[in-house]
Amino acid sequence: MNEYIIYIGTNQSGSPRDGIEAGKKLGYSTILFTNRRKFIRERELFQDVDEMYEVDLSHEEEIRREISTLQQEGKKIACIISFLDSYVYVAARLSNEFCGTDISLEPIADCMDKTVLRTKLTGKEYSSDFIKMDPPFSKDGVKTFSYPVVLKSPVSNGSKDVLLIRNQDELTAGIKKLKRKKPPSLLVEEYLEGPQYLIEVVIKERKPVITVVVKQQIDYHKRFIVTGYSVSPVYHYPVLVRKVGEIVNDLGFVNGSCHLEMRLVKNKWKLIEVNPRISGGAMNKMIEEAYGLSIVEETLRVYLSKPHHSERKWEKHIYTYYMTVNKTGKLLKVIGKNMAEQQEGIIEVYIKPKNGKTLRPPTSMGHRYGYVMARGESVQESERRAKDASKDIQFYLESI
Repeated sequence: MNEYIIYIGTNQSGSPRDGIEAGKKLGYSTILFTNRRKFIRERELFQDVDEMYEVDLSHEEEIRREISTLQQEGKKIACIISFLDSYVYVAARLSNEFCGTDISLEPIADCMDKTVLRTKLTGKEYSSDFIKMDPPFSKDGVKTFSYPVVLKSPVSNGSKDVLLIRNQDELTAGIKKLKRKKPPSLLVEEYLEGPQYLIEVVIKERKPVITVVVKQQIDYHKRFIVTGYSVSPVYHYPVLVRKVGEIVNDLGFVNGSCHLEMRLVKNKWKLIEVNPRISGGAMNKMIEEAYGLSIVEETLRVYLSKPHHSERKWEKHIYTYYMTVNKTGKLLKVIGKNMAEQQEGIIEVYIKPKNGKTLRPPTSMGHRYGYVMARGESVQESERRAKDASKDIQFYLESI
């Protein structure tokens, strides 16, 4: 009898889409619940999806009805999963309920609210100082900090609502800006200086079975935008890996996956944030190219109670450079993709927007409009190749 995996939401490409392909690879039929009518219209682009249903994902009862209907039709649902921020918790909870999986729900919920996360980890050596600001968001308590500080919404993702604050005036303006979105609270954190790393972790029975360290290159425009990721066997920090194990244990993860962002500050590892899913974009593909490991597949193996394939098949230096634009305009055309693809060591060139789309300078990670992924004989060579090839690509914009 065929078994099915239900995916709640996806993107057209990147890690969430890789998760669907991984389900097929493991021998399961795939069902996608989506609230994006565009995907229904462009059904032919989703060959890896066996069945697709338009579902209002903001209403859990509607999701439940659809699952129950599928079960009544005789479909055996092996697990329910999401690789998107908005749905990772509800998918895990429904999977436990309908499919008998054993995914850790409390740490997922804690990670969804940065204030709850910070409060839970207060006093830990890897934690940083913070202040929770409740409405009406008086800035008086911030006087205990020296500038710069970081101001963020506790429910932000993708750098959208994360602001660098350098003085009182910027704090006033930042609070005013974030208040418009009616957040439940605001978070002020000390600004930590130092190189930043992203760590992808898959946890089974309290043990991190996979831990992959990725160095980030962060550019500050009006937000903190990651423009480069480097995966390399030289990024092996035993102290960091032990610290990550300590953090996921402190959070109470028994089964699940997450990624952490950490900075090395004066020779001490400090936690920036934790997200209860794999990073989006090209992350899964990068790790596959670097080590022959699939984070999305290993996450599915946790949900499905299958044995892990955590051994690295090889070790390569991979760098991915993300492209942004420096002015706002309507995209007329993109040239140079073919030329970039032909450069030595280039694995993939991906252009996200279609002609006619309005592009703008980055104020969130969603304003990265493509990437170049490259391999090299060293960290430096892979980075150089990716950045050199990206220079062949030109976005032509019409001013608006």
